[in-house]
Amino acid sequence: MADASNFRAVFNKAWDVNVSGAQVTTTVFAPLLIRSSAPRLLFLTSGLSTLNGAFDSFMPPWAPKPVSGWPKAGLMGHQGYKSAKAGLNMLMLTWHWILHGDGVKTWCISPGFLATNLGGRGADVLKAAGAGDPATGGDLIRKVVEGERDADVGKVVTQDGVQPW
Repeated sequence: MADASNFRAVFNKAWDVNVSGAQVTTTVFAPLLIRSSAPRLLFLTSGLSTLNGAFDSFMPPWAPKPVSGWPKAGLMGHQGYKSAKAGLNMLMLTWHWILHGDGVKTWCISPGFLATNLGGRGADVLKAAGAGDPATGGDLIRKVVEGERDADVGKVVTQDGVQPW
């Protein structure tokens, strides 16, 4: 790896943004959430967070497959992001159980591979790799907020159902 000295910083930033930030924000606003007449807690995760999916096909579909030898290009970003999103899924489950008795409905939402400029690649590059319209992610969030996915409380919801762990 060309920049091993930066590996910890990249990992910490991924966890700070995707897990620690969500934890702190949820903790601060939990009292208000509990007082709501219809409390819902949503976390945005990724299809790259599924352990089952990682076992079946480790890299995202647009990423080049690793070749033999060392160093391996592109490890830091993928590993940090994927592990942080898997951690976020566990964080959601923790909050699901903590707030269940308070009537809070909790989910992770995995909107799918969308042309959102993920990783700074640019929407056009992602579209060429098969990414969908970002509006579909917003529509999925709306469905959760409006109750269309209430049968899937405590799970990772996707456009097509529930994402495997």
